[in-house]
Amino acid sequence: TPHTPHTPHTPPSPRKAMTRVGTAMLAMGVATLISRAASAAFPPEQVHLAFGLSPKEMRVAWSTYDDPAAVRNATVWWGESPSGLTQSAAGETTRFAADPGREWSIHTAEMTGLRPGGRYFYRVGDTAHGVSTVFSFTANLPGDGDGPLDSPQLHVIYGDQGAAHAYSLCYECGASLSCEDCANRTRGVVSEVARGAAMVLHVGDFAYDLDEGNGTTGDQYMRNIEQVAARVPYMVSHGNHERAQRFAHYTERFRHMPSLTGSVTTDNGEAPNNWFYSFDAGLVHYAAVSTEIGSDFPLMLPRMLLWLREDLKSVNRSETPWVVVHGHRSMYCSCDGDCDAGALYLRLQLESLFFEHGVDLFINGHEHDYERMYEIHRGKTTQSTVDMRATTYIVTGAAGSRELHEPFTRPQPRWSALRANTFGYSRMTVHNSTHLHWQQVATQKDSPGDMAKYGDVIDDVWLVQHHHGSFSRHQKFWDDYDEPDVGTRK
Repeated sequence: TPHTPHTPHTPPSPRKAMTRVGTAMLAMGVATLISRAASAAFPPEQVHLAFGLSPKEMRVAWSTYDDPAAVRNATVWWGESPSGLTQSAAGETTRFAADPGREWSIHTAEMTGLRPGGRYFYRVGDTAHGVSTVFSFTANLPGDGDGPLDSPQLHVIYGDQGAAHAYSLCYECGASLSCEDCANRTRGVVSEVARGAAMVLHVGDFAYDLDEGNGTTGDQYMRNIEQVAARVPYMVSHGNHERAQRFAHYTERFRHMPSLTGSVTTDNGEAPNNWFYSFDAGLVHYAAVSTEIGSDFPLMLPRMLLWLREDLKSVNRSETPWVVVHGHRSMYCSCDGDCDAGALYLRLQLESLFFEHGVDLFINGHEHDYERMYEIHRGKTTQSTVDMRATTYIVTGAAGSRELHEPFTRPQPRWSALRANTFGYSRMTVHNSTHLHWQQVATQKDSPGDMAKYGDVIDDVWLVQHHHGSFSRHQKFWDDYDEPDVGTRK
C-alpha cells in the first residue's frame, strides 16, 4: 500500500502531539529497562543463606563473574511480602583470585531486625548490573522461648555431595555436572524445603571438587544447590576434598558462616574462620570442628581444642538442650581402614571433651555410606537410644558423588546399630528438649527397583534424653560395665 503523506494544512493538535511524545518516551524508558535487565553483564548467582549470630539475623552470599571488578554496590533487599522489599543493607565484596588467570567476586550481606520464626522475602544484586529473583525464608527460632518454637523443627543433614552424581538433591540428578532446576520436587533434598526444613547441614566434601576446572565445578555445584540454599540456611563444615589452595574455595564461598573464632589465611588471603565455629538452631547448639587441620595445619589444633572446650562449657542447656558436634572424618565407623588410625587420632583429641560436656551427637561424612551407631564410650556401648550415657555417633556421607559407594568390608561391631551402602541423606527432627527423631532417606538409583524406592525411609529411630549435660556422672557405670558380648553383630 503506497504511503499517504500527512496533509500539511491539518497538523495534529498540541495535546495529541504531547501525548505521542510522552508515549514514545515511556516506551523508550520501558525498553531501556528491559534491555538493561536482559543484558545485565554480571547478574548474581549461587545465592545461599546462613544463620546470623542471633535469630533476628540472616546472612546471604552470592557470586558475580565481573572481571574486571564492576559490581560495587552489592545489596540485599527484604521485607514481609514479595512486593514489599522495603528494607535494604549494603553488602561486602571479596575478590577471589586464587584460581590461575581467573577472578570473580563473592558478596555477603546480612538481613537484620527479623521476627523469629517470621517469613521473609528477599533479593540480592546491584541495580546497575543485575538483581536476583525474589526468594523467601523463615527466620531462625531461639530455644529460650522468645518465639513460637511449638512445633517440630526439621534439620536435613548429609555429607559428600558432588556436582555430578548428586543423587540426593533430587530424582533427576545424575552423572551430569548440572542439576540446577529440579522439576520433580516431591522427593530428595529439594522436597525438604516444602516440608518446612529449618536448615541444611553439609558435613564436608563439596562438588568434587570446588576448585576443579579452575573453580568452574564449584560454580556449578553452587548453582545446583541454590534451589535449596537460597530458601533454607545452608550450614557447613569442611572435608579433605576442600584442601586445595589451603581450603580457599570452601572458606570464601561460605565466608558468611556466623563465626566468632577469628580468621584463617588461605591462598586467597585472610578470611573469617569457618573451619571451626558454632551456632544455634532452635533447641540445638551446633559446633563445627575441622578434622583436617590436625594434618594440614597442626599448629592450629591446640587453638581449636581450646575453643571447643570453652564453647561446649558455655552452652546453656536450658535454651539449647541438644548439643551436636559435626565434622568430616569418622571417630567411629566400621567400613574399612578409615576406621583405624585416623579415627583413633580423632578420638584421642575429642572423645573425652564430648564425654565431659555431654555432646549428644557427633555427625560426620567421609565414608560414602550410612552408619548409625549407639552411644559409645571408649569402645563400649549399652545399645541404648534412651537416656544415653555417652555420645551417639552417626556417619551420613552418602549424598552422592563421582566416587559412588564405599562398601562395608568388615563385620558389624556391637556398637553399630544400622549400616547401609546406599545413597541417601538424613532427617533430624527436633520435637522438644527430650525427643529427637532421626531418619535416613534412601536415594539409590542403581536399578529400576532402587528408583521405585527413591525417597523411602530406611532407618527410623527416636533418640530420647531426659538428662542433658555432662556424661561424667556416668563414669563409674562405664568403669564397672562389662559388655555382654564384645564380638560382632551377625
